[in-house]
Amino acid sequence: MPKNEDLDSEVHTTVRLAGGLRYVSETVNENVIDATEPAPARKGLRYTISHATLGKLEKLARARFEIRELTPDDVIRWQKGDDEPFWPIAQSVNASSEIEGEEVPASQLELALAAATDPSERRIDEELDRRREAIRSIYDTYVWVLSDQRRAFLSYDYVLEIHRRMFASTKDEVAGRIKDKRVEIHGGGYSIRTLQPEKTEDFLRRLCERANESYMTGEDSRFLITAEFILDFLAIHPFHDGNGRTARLLSTYLLERSGYHFARFYPLDSIILETRSDYYRALFNAQRQWYQSDEDLTTWVEYYTNAVFNQYLRAMQRVKDQHERQDSV
Repeated sequence: MPKNEDLDSEVHTTVRLAGGLRYVSETVNENVIDATEPAPARKGLRYTISHATLGKLEKLARARFEIRELTPDDVIRWQKGDDEPFWPIAQSVNASSEIEGEEVPASQLELALAAATDPSERRIDEELDRRREAIRSIYDTYVWVLSDQRRAFLSYDYVLEIHRRMFASTKDEVAGRIKDKRVEIHGGGYSIRTLQPEKTEDFLRRLCERANESYMTGEDSRFLITAEFILDFLAIHPFHDGNGRTARLLSTYLLERSGYHFARFYPLDSIILETRSDYYRALFNAQRQWYQSDEDLTTWVEYYTNAVFNQYLRAMQRVKDQHERQDSV
C-alpha cells in the first residue's frame, strides 16, 4: 500500500475491486462504523442461515474427517520447500498479497521463498525485491502459525505477534503495533469508517477473549465463530496496514485448528482472489450496521461458507488426483 503523505490526520483509503486499497483524500460519510461498546448490540445470532448455507455447513462438518490432521512431517516439508505441500502454501500467501495488489509473478515465486540472498547483491528491481521479502516473511509466519501447538486458540498478544512476524522485515514501523490514526475505507459504493484508535486495543482484546472462550467450550460451531471473528477483526481494523492479509492468515489458522484441514491442498486465498468483488461486497454489506442492534452479518456468513466449501471441493479433487497419479505409477 502506498504511503500516506499526511499521517497526522485520519487515514483514508479506497478499495480497488481489482485488488488492494489505496489512499484517497476525500471523506465520504455513509455506512459509518462507530460502535461505543466492545460487544455486539444485537442479541443472539447476528445472522440468519438459509437452507442452502446450512447444507454446505453440514457437508463441511463431515469433511473434517476426510482430510487428515497436520503432522510434524508436514511442517518440516513446508520449511524445506518440498513440492507437494510447498506450492499450495506459497500460492495462498501470494494470492493474499495479490488481493492487496502486492503479488509476485509466478515465475519469481520460488525465488521469493528461497533462502535469503547475499545482502550485498545488487538489486535489479527494488519493488519486486521488496515484494519477495514480504512474501518470504508472510510464508514463514504461515508455517509458524500452522505448526503452533498452543492450547488456547486466540489472544490479543498472539494476534499482535502474527502481525509483527509478517511485516517486521518490510514495515517495521507498524509491525505488531495497534494503529494510532483512524482509517476510513471507501469503494464499491461503500464507506467504512473503522474503529477509533483509542478504542481499538480494548475491542480487539475482548474480541479475542470472547472468541477463544467460544472455541474452548465447544458449545457453538467453530466454523461460524471463525466467520464472525474475521468480520469483526476487519471492522476493528486494528493495524495501520496489513489487516486483510492478517485476517486471511488467521482464518486459515482457525479453520485448521477447528479441524478443516484443507489449506495444504488448496488455498482459501485463491478462492477469495477469484471472487474478490463479492468478498468486498459481502464485508461492506455486513459491516453497515456493525455492533448495532439491527446489524446483519448474513451476507458475510454466506460468502465465507461458500468460499470455504469451494476450497474443500478443490482440495478433495486435488487429493483424488494425487491418489490416481500414485496408483498409475
